[in-house]
Amino acid sequence: MKEMMATLCGATIAAGMASQAVAQEKPDLPVAKQSVSYDPASSISPSSATTTVSPSSVPQAMERMDGDTVFNLSLGTSYAEGKFGTRSDTTIWSSALGARLRSGDWTLSASLPWMRIRSRSTIFTGIDSTPVLVAPNTAAQKRTMNGFGDLTLGAAYTIAPAASPIEVQMSGRAKINTATKGSGLSSGENDYALGTDVSLPIGRVTPFASFTYRFLGDTTLYRLRNGPAASAGASYAFGRDSVFVASYHYARAATRLVQDSHELFGGVSTRVPSMPLRLTGFATAGLSNGAAGLSAGLALSVGLGDRVGR
Repeated sequence: MKEMMATLCGATIAAGMASQAVAQEKPDLPVAKQSVSYDPASSISPSSATTTVSPSSVPQAMERMDGDTVFNLSLGTSYAEGKFGTRSDTTIWSSALGARLRSGDWTLSASLPWMRIRSRSTIFTGIDSTPVLVAPNTAAQKRTMNGFGDLTLGAAYTIAPAASPIEVQMSGRAKINTATKGSGLSSGENDYALGTDVSLPIGRVTPFASFTYRFLGDTTLYRLRNGPAASAGASYAFGRDSVFVASYHYARAATRLVQDSHELFGGVSTRVPSMPLRLTGFATAGLSNGAAGLSAGLALSVGLGDRVGR
């Protein structure tokens, strides 16, 4: 566990050191140091390529448009339904409280979900309150599991070179086992992820791509597979405070007992006039048996404090 946390911290710190080293290669030339401005048309993957979207990952991606705020709080809820490659339906209600703090090029985040899962299969809380399907049809009848899931903590460093419109965000996240053992919502182990998001604002349109590698903790019954997840899509800004996002998401299955996840995402977010509030709605459609057939959600976020450039 200590080695994994060291890896997460080391990756983000190394990104910061690398950007400083580039600036020092030509000391005789003036270097334009750019504070990350978070162009209103700019967006990143609403899943951060962890597996799928969640009521915490979607509003945090949309909050990026509010570049003048330092601290954001969000409260979201989503409903997912489908067979997930099994012979019976599974329903997942998930609500999550999220927080994001920006300081210079660094972003710190946290989210805590409350979940209600009704299924015959074994499903755990994943990173950013996303569901991790482990094994199908492990019970003769449907079981209902509810309660608080596992806490997710994250850190990200954004690189926005002055000479290039491309923005790169390198991130590390850790899902900490906080759910009670009797809830059945947690694997009982910590999960980790290292990822990179790349976006390129082109007027009102911003294409983006995201890649993450997940490290899943094994349970006493199941050996979970580490593996990649990825997403790609684009956002379109209409007006200064509203954006539409469409993307495709992929994630490797946690075990060989289920299929990989493929799904499509669509979402709209807008700021409430004359208020520091942002309203976001989203939906997904599964393209494989390893994903939810359909899901939909709503989130409300509030931005606090004025962001000051460096």
